[in-house]
Amino acid sequence: MATKISADVASVVDITVRRNDSFYLKTELKNTDGTIYDIIDTNEAEYIARFEIYDANDVRILGFISDSDSAAELKNQTVTVTGSTATLVINSPATHMTLRSNTYKYKFYVKTTADNITNTVMVGKFKVVDI
Repeated sequence: MATKISADVASVVDITVRRNDSFYLKTELKNTDGTIYDIIDTNEAEYIARFEIYDANDVRILGFISDSDSAAELKNQTVTVTGSTATLVINSPATHMTLRSNTYKYKFYVKTTADNITNTVMVGKFKVVDI
């Protein structure tokens, strides 16, 4: 008899970056059996992806997103989503990587635009180092 159930499928991955350097991260989403995770919604549109960094008070201080948003801390179109291969690529110039040296937390998630189904795929510490 099961005594525990977890719906959390996110991988815990800690990331270290250098302040004022470009940031590149490529992630391929796969099911536990090795097949490609389906990130194309019922309307045949690719999911949107967001990689958001938070301070110790859970305030979002930086975000890389595949869509567009007017929030100053979000960097529009810095994530590429390729639904057919379930690939997410963050490609951000050094000008976005001005966070102070510290350890933050992050979450990387995908969601549909049609019905707002959201899946967190990665979480962890986001450590920024300097010189």
